[in-house]
Amino acid sequence: MPRGAARYHIHTTTPMRSLTRCAIVAISLALASSRAQAAPRQTDLRTPTKPASSQIQITLQPARDAAGNVAAINVRYVITDTGTAIREFRAAVVLNNLPGIADRMEQFRVTDRAGNVPLTVVDDTPDSTATGFMRHWRVGRALALPVEVRYRAVVAPRRFRAGPPMDLRTYAGGVSGRGPGFLALPDDNRLYHILLHWDLTLLGKGAIGASSLADGDADTEGPLSLLNATFFMAGQLGRYPVGGNTGAFSAYWAGESPSLQMQDDMQWSSHAYDALSRFFGDTAVRPYRLFLRVLPETTTSGGNAGYRSFMIQVPLHPPVRPTGAAPSLRGVLAHEMIHGWAGGPGGGQWSTEGLTTFYTAYVQLRTGLQPVEEFVRDVNRISRDYYANPYRNASGEAAAAAFWADKNGEVLPYNRGALYFFDVDDKLRKATGGRRTLAQEMFDLNRRRSGGENVTVQSWIETLRGALGAAAVADFDSIIVRGTKTVVLAPDAFGPCFERRIEKHVRPDFAFDRRVPEARTVVSLVPGSAASIAGLRNGDVVLTPLAVEVLTSPEARKLALDITRNGMPLNIQFLSSPALVDVYLWSRVPGVDERVCRGS
Repeated sequence: MPRGAARYHIHTTTPMRSLTRCAIVAISLALASSRAQAAPRQTDLRTPTKPASSQIQITLQPARDAAGNVAAINVRYVITDTGTAIREFRAAVVLNNLPGIADRMEQFRVTDRAGNVPLTVVDDTPDSTATGFMRHWRVGRALALPVEVRYRAVVAPRRFRAGPPMDLRTYAGGVSGRGPGFLALPDDNRLYHILLHWDLTLLGKGAIGASSLADGDADTEGPLSLLNATFFMAGQLGRYPVGGNTGAFSAYWAGESPSLQMQDDMQWSSHAYDALSRFFGDTAVRPYRLFLRVLPETTTSGGNAGYRSFMIQVPLHPPVRPTGAAPSLRGVLAHEMIHGWAGGPGGGQWSTEGLTTFYTAYVQLRTGLQPVEEFVRDVNRISRDYYANPYRNASGEAAAAAFWADKNGEVLPYNRGALYFFDVDDKLRKATGGRRTLAQEMFDLNRRRSGGENVTVQSWIETLRGALGAAAVADFDSIIVRGTKTVVLAPDAFGPCFERRIEKHVRPDFAFDRRVPEARTVVSLVPGSAASIAGLRNGDVVLTPLAVEVLTSPEARKLALDITRNGMPLNIQFLSSPALVDVYLWSRVPGVDERVCRGS
């Protein structure tokens, strides 16, 4: 195993329905067998087909507190415009389960040539799914440009809930976030000349600032959605290479963790970026940036892809987990990079995240980026998280509704989608004697998209019908849409190097709602389970201390739970009788040449 590999385990979290979902990573490339096809350029949000008539000059000034951490970013921007009138500014109140983003924008003030601009603040109706909702600062009169916007974006003192690395956070004297986590911008998506300036005078000597747009200050063109697709980081940062971006890959990080060897892992990431670029046939040389932040909360995990960049967040002291229980750090790094090339035919996370999860295991095996054993761990983790998942046979809609409430709902589209794509790839290879693969079909869809066609789920259905017949279309409906059919890969799905076995694993009877970490609120109660028969209900708040490990233990035990339901105290007693389900796992066959394992 290469030095530094698989020492640190986290799970990547990408928003279910981002309020700022831009077309930044939705390019579907593919592979012909184990060789790359020529790839179109990654989608570029900057579209300088004509000079921008509007200009936005942004100054970001991080300010420290007495402890040396960044307490806020003072935001100032000036807009000049010769086009459509600006009617409002907006930001998310809740964004992908992250609360209080707009609430943390203090002293919000707009001025123009005529003086202070009156503002009316209006919030959207809260979104019960935790996807998010917006705050609107609506102007009370026509603006006499140029217009200046000032406010103070306050850093949250801690991470309140699970969510992607969009919110403004500080640790080790650094500050980081993605545009929607602290920028309140006009509702205007015309082309702008964007000038970004870092004022680091309050951070002390040696502080640097970087973003997806540039090392240091930026001068570019694009719609304002480009800023929402941008990551920002400033402070006493580590970086790779030491001199910053020299044309392609670079990395920045804020904070250190004893679980990480930053220089080794970033050097591997640079090598991985080059290897993935070649594998996907992307020969264009362009800047690409990785941002990594260390946070003190042990619940922190996840990654998020943006414009020619991504950010991951890791806890200072990661929780101890069994080997293979979560993706390795390098697996997460590869996953987020692959997002820049791999996109599905639409229709939700089974497509985007499922396909990227498939490629993360598949491409690393083919390119040699990870040991063969890491591929086995990846596939087995995907299998365990799918077969023992209470939502395994839920509809896509039902799983989406539980995305932020229950980790099981979150990981289902990743794992069900990945196994579905592995199954389709296996069936295509067998049906065509190896002449067609899932990769080639995806490449064809991407070529059609690049030609201007609107590639949709229906396009994928027609592809299935033409390649594998009506049975494949029926499988798609029953596995992905309705969830009534369980994916079971053939014993030889991964070739002669890997063999399948069956183990029994626990399916938990219920979980606790992650959206309310201050209480243990029951969600995902399995109908017919011992807890359900005893009278436990979704929405009950469990007062009795109960370790989460108990829910996934194969041992039966007597439980007496004090709960509250609608404010009324109750006591529920039952003998836990955990359901054991079949999980299909894989092992490497001894003696098979590694080149065979990698498909060489």
